[in-house]
Formats: sequence, C-alpha cells, structure tokens
Amino acid sequence: MGNLATTYQHIADILSYVSSRGALEKTLSNKDYNWDDIVIEGSKHLVLPAIYCRLKSKRLTHLLPEELHAYLDKITSLNSTRNTEIVSQIHSLSELLKAHNIEHVFLKGAALISSNYYDDIAERMLGDIDILIANDNVDWAFELLKDNGYYPIEQTLGNDFFEHKHLPRLKTDKYICAVELHRKLFVSHKDTDLQSSNILSSKELKNGIYTPSPKHLLLHTILNYQINDKGSLYNSISFRAAYDSIVLYNKASIDMPKDTKIIRKYHNILGLFFGDIPKIYKRTNIITRFYLYKLNHIPFYKFWNRLLKLISFSWVIIGRIPYFISNTEYRSALLNDRKRIFTYISSVLKRT
Repeated sequence: MGNLATTYQHIADILSYVSSRGALEKTLSNKDYNWDDIVIEGSKHLVLPAIYCRLKSKRLTHLLPEELHAYLDKITSLNSTRNTEIVSQIHSLSELLKAHNIEHVFLKGAALISSNYYDDIAERMLGDIDILIANDNVDWAFELLKDNGYYPIEQTLGNDFFEHKHLPRLKTDKYICAVELHRKLFVSHKDTDLQSSNILSSKELKNGIYTPSPKHLLLHTILNYQINDKGSLYNSISFRAAYDSIVLYNKASIDMPKDTKIIRKYHNILGLFFGDIPKIYKRTNIITRFYLYKLNHIPFYKFWNRLLKLISFSWVIIGRIPYFISNTEYRSALLNDRKRIFTYISSVLKRT
C-alpha cells in the first residue's frame, strides 16, 4: 500500500493493541519519516490525542520531533481537561434525570469516557453529550433541562416538518457541552437490537452513570458511522469510530454483532488496517480493493466522494419536492427562510 493507504496503516498501527511495537518503532524512527501526514489525517479523524496517548503507552514518544511532541502534548492535555469537565457535566445530568425518575442512558463518547473504557481520559475527543430517553419521558426531560439552565440552539426549519432522531440541541452557560436528547438512534434504519426499549432494558450502571451494554455500545458505534455519518455510502473508515471499536473489543467481553451486510462492510474496511478485528471479518473483496484503489489515487478519491455527496444531497432535495408542493406551511417556511437555504446549498455545492 502507498500514499494515503500507507498513512492510514501507520495510524492504525499506532492505535492498535496488537500491532508489532518493534516494527512500528523501526518505521517511525526513519529520519525522513513524514509526520505531517499523520498530523493532517489524525486531525481530520479527531484522533490526535489518541495517537499521542497510544505512542506514550507503546513508549515511542521519543521518536516524535521536538516541536510535534510539544504540540501533541499540549492538545492532549487540553482535551484531558475538557473531558474532565464533560464527565462532571455528565454526572450533573445523570443526577438530574435520576432524581426525576427519567429512564435514560448516555450514548457514544459520553458513555465511553464515563465508563473508563480508555486508559487515558484524554484519548477520546467529544462533541455533544448524547442521551437516549424513554419515549414517554423525552419531552419531559427536554423541559426539565430547560428549567435547569439549558436552552435550545437555533434550529433549521426541517426540525419542524421532518422526523429527527433527537430533539433540538440544548446548551448551557454553566457547562462546556451541548446536549442532544434522543428519542431513537436512527431515522429510517431499522435494527431490532438497537430499539430504544432494548437498549434501556439492558443498560448498565457504571461509575453512577447509566450506559448501554458493551454489545449495544459497539453496535451503535458501527451503525452510527455507517448510517448517520454515511460511512457505508462513502465506503470509508473513521479512525475515531475504529478506535472506539477496538477499545471495546479489547476491554469488554462482547457477543459478536449479527453478520449483516452493513456490519460486515464496516469490519472488512477496518480489517484492512487493524489486526484487532475478529478474524471472521477480515476479507478482501471488490469493496475493500476499490477502497485501497481510492486511497492510492487521491484525485479520483476526491472526485468520487464529491460525486457521492452531490448525489446524496440531490436525493434529499428531490425527496422534499412533493412535500413542498403539497404542504402550504412548509412552502411558506421555505420561502421565508430562502436566504439561509440558498447560502447553505451554495456552501454544499462549493464543497463538492
């Protein structure tokens, strides 16, 4: 493998729990080693703190150029401080919800860092705090947070006319993170295991925080990337999701997810780079070969992803045309919000 594929392999070897430390040390100790590519891609994938923590765990930070060592140490320290504040916010939210008997579990990164799955709290970068709320409690929980210093962030008009998996995001001036209260995990995808009732009925209490079972955490990690983040459409890897997956495989006893096509596709891509993936998923097929081709031919890779993004965006627009024609309120709202919409469409087209 070469080009971007080589960079991806090196990132995977740094993050992996089973890669050869000796081979990695030999690679990284080359005086001409290009650390810039690691920093660029690690930043894109939100895993720079994880890369630094894993290099520390493997006792390889002495191979870092001095300036890069200082830079990674700084951002990792900042992320550690941020995550410590987020854990405090998670405990505050947990106590509030438990005090009012609102059935809930924390999801994704919030669940992972509050359950101590990582060796170092700095490893995981978080955006929002996601919480799954029982269907009959979700509106109550939303109002409860508003009564306790949280306020909705301005939403697009789509939230008023189309189904969403979570309520409008909530912010507070007291804590660092926005909060999303989920009524479900997906809009259109159906997965029996990840129905809200199943997740809530098998929740676990860790460090005073309700979290999904390890199996549900892993399954949500996979399908959130594949479906919500369109990983399956783009046939690509997210190193943040990949690292969450291998941490769960390494730290928890997990029953293997059902071998569905979309799960197999996720593991096959990860298996190109990580030895941590269960052997039953390590397969070379037309999808994995095409992905390696894209990574080795960056101009084509960029063109292909832009084409997919344009097609995906176009289908959303096309799908809403009948609603625009038939629904007077939606048509009026679109026209009133046309300036923002045209600006948004223009920005999407520029990025494709």
